[in-house]
Amino acid sequence: MSLRPAFLAAGIAAFVSCWLGIRAQQQPPAPENRLSMQALSLDPSDVTALTGEISQRSERLKPLFARVNPEGWVQKGAPQVYGAQWKSLGEQNTSIQVDMADAGQHTDAMPAMMSALFRVHRFDTDLEGMIPAIRRYQDESLADQIEAVFAGDQRAVEKLQQYVLDLANEKERLLELENGEAQRCRAQLAGPPVSRPSATKKSNGKSK
Repeated sequence: MSLRPAFLAAGIAAFVSCWLGIRAQQQPPAPENRLSMQALSLDPSDVTALTGEISQRSERLKPLFARVNPEGWVQKGAPQVYGAQWKSLGEQNTSIQVDMADAGQHTDAMPAMMSALFRVHRFDTDLEGMIPAIRRYQDESLADQIEAVFAGDQRAVEKLQQYVLDLANEKERLLELENGEAQRCRAQLAGPPVSRPSATKKSNGKSK
């Protein structure tokens, strides 16, 4: 066997040995290598309930949104841009329901949770800016109704936001553990090769 294939085989064997050692430690995963439910502010079922509650707000807003007529505001001196902004709000409101349904099914997935929260925060900011226009150019009572529904789930949003912060901290803790294991494996691979006893020559059995 040439030196290069032998060295490569030894390297692969060392890597596999290290990897199997780490996997053996994770089967089943040690408590510190799993998401700690105690570190999270909510159980998965609670998170699903919150996302459902926020989604219901969007459903309650739909009939109120249908009564808003920004095209008619122009005759009262409102900028025409309100029409495009209101259309965008309606689309965002529908997208919130889609994002919250996804987050409710993947309560430990940071991308899904962050996407849902960002969508809600953007929608809330845009709607807050639009309510005064509804009150001024159309109907104060309608603006008050929209504002009441809009503010009704803020507690749910705050709870979900705290959960995402807890989840991010827990994910970071797990990542640090995984990085430590990877560094230990790299150190093992980079260490000096294990010395092997030299092979002894076989006797031909002939006496001189």
